[in-house]
Amino acid sequence: MNARTSKVDSLSIISVDTSSVIEIGDSHNNDAVSNVISVQREPAIYYEHEFQFTDYPLFTFPLPEPEQPDSFQTITCQDNGFIHVKCVKTSFLSASSVLQIGSNDCVTMETRIKNIRHLLRDPS
Repeated sequence: MNARTSKVDSLSIISVDTSSVIEIGDSHNNDAVSNVISVQREPAIYYEHEFQFTDYPLFTFPLPEPEQPDSFQTITCQDNGFIHVKCVKTSFLSASSVLQIGSNDCVTMETRIKNIRHLLRDPS
């Protein structure tokens, strides 16, 4: 990977969630993992250690590996050693996401979310 200089005139982001990356410039690896248990309960009573990642197979089973593409040869010519971006506007970066202005050799992202709803039924 050829190193380049990244220049950003303006960057506006309202919110960046856990395990997300904002990278201006080149990098070799970006790895981000986010495990979330989201619980909505009526009434809102929660107990310490009530929801553990180990209680849900979702967080322990291995993810399938992506298939490797057939080998191919690429030739890249960087006429300019600069990446110039005038303006980036985004509302938010969600769990395990990347906003990168630059080159990257390898990106590995993983997000596992378990949503649990304990809601009262309407008596009618």
